[in-house]
Amino acid sequence: MGNVHDPTEHIKTDVAMNQATLSNSANTPTYFSLANYDLAQFLVFTGARTGSASLTCQMRQRIGAAGTQANLGTAATVITANAVDATLYARGADLTVASGYDRVGILITETATANFVVGVLLLRMRARYKQSSLPS
Repeated sequence: MGNVHDPTEHIKTDVAMNQATLSNSANTPTYFSLANYDLAQFLVFTGARTGSASLTCQMRQRIGAAGTQANLGTAATVITANAVDATLYARGADLTVASGYDRVGILITETATANFVVGVLLLRMRARYKQSSLPS
């Protein structure tokens, strides 16, 4: 048998938002470190919606475990139909590293006062590890 690679060695999967119903509300983003990864991919999946419900999905960045938060990138993704899957990407290079930002999250908001079911998974990929020291 040849080399078998465990996907968990290359892709870290996290629940960025448990499936919930938003109505004139927003989730509280959970932030994940990108210190050892080059790419974050948010997989947003929706279920039923009522009336004119819509979701605004904005990637966010944060400094450390509880530091300053800011938008990551400029454009938010808007979802206006039920049963939609959307993907948002953030590269490690997109973070404002010079200011200390090292974590990513996603803020999802519904403002039409109508129900919209949504959940989000995060895939962190292209793992980077510091080089081990050579034996002396």
